[in-house]
Amino acid sequence: MTSADADQSARPTLPQLAAIIAISATGSFAGAATALGCTQSAVSQRVASLERGLGVLLVHRSRQQRRVSLTEAGDTLVAAAEQVGGILSVAVSQVETIRKGLNATVRIGLFTSASERVIPPMMAALRRQPVDYRIELVELDQQTEVSRLVRNGDVDLAFVKLPITDPALLTAELLTDPFVLLMPAGAERVSPGRLAGLPLIGLRGQRDPMEAWAASVGAELNWVLEMETNHAVEAMVAAGLGYGAVPRLTLGGRTPGVRRVSLAGTVPARTVGIAWRRYHPRLAFIRGVIDIIQRVCARPAEILPPVDGEGMAR
Repeated sequence: MTSADADQSARPTLPQLAAIIAISATGSFAGAATALGCTQSAVSQRVASLERGLGVLLVHRSRQQRRVSLTEAGDTLVAAAEQVGGILSVAVSQVETIRKGLNATVRIGLFTSASERVIPPMMAALRRQPVDYRIELVELDQQTEVSRLVRNGDVDLAFVKLPITDPALLTAELLTDPFVLLMPAGAERVSPGRLAGLPLIGLRGQRDPMEAWAASVGAELNWVLEMETNHAVEAMVAAGLGYGAVPRLTLGGRTPGVRRVSLAGTVPARTVGIAWRRYHPRLAFIRGVIDIIQRVCARPAEILPPVDGEGMAR
């Protein structure tokens, strides 16, 4: 066998990759056969052939146990194979779009504050481009869910809180988003030293930077309520139930009786970015959309909602 033949035999085929992924998912050759709609011997043959071609054991086998597990090499191959599967899935979907004569679709995952402050100017900028983009927006909640959806190809891009450590994804910073203290309009200005003693109302999933700041100064924050929306936080502040602490980008319409003071310089700002798959099948096309989003976010003064004061009392 020539070296070229050897290289060719070491290249996994799609049926072989499907077999090893199915074994990883089901924990057995029998389960993989059921999932793939073939015989158990066919699964065994595919995996054995793949192991011979790669020259490494991929599956730990035991006659005493019905369930099997993957070796380190097997886990490595499955991680890569799942990325390949995601790329193929998106590519097939886009080919189908082309076949139907439709415009190329870009699915963007986003959290609520991005949808209200970034998406409108982004959409306006896209409409001025010579390329006819068809944008599909998908509202998402949890950061871990966002990473998974981007990695699996369910969305092409997603707004994220940086940093993220998924090796399958690439990211770009869009803007820094400082925290804001929401306080009753007639209340005295608050010093950083008093911040830890206030009854605080926060947004669900948006308290980490506040907690990091408190830990850095040896303080413990007094969270009395956790709300789903910024409007609910401001309503609670207006009712005299505490002080709100939220990212500035989340601010919506004004609530009477509530004053907004930036915590920039006291509490670390969160970093908002955009994430996409490292090996996207339409990478050049996707980068065009990313470039437009970055240009929109390069003017944060036009995106971040206004506040009533910059900095806290000293």
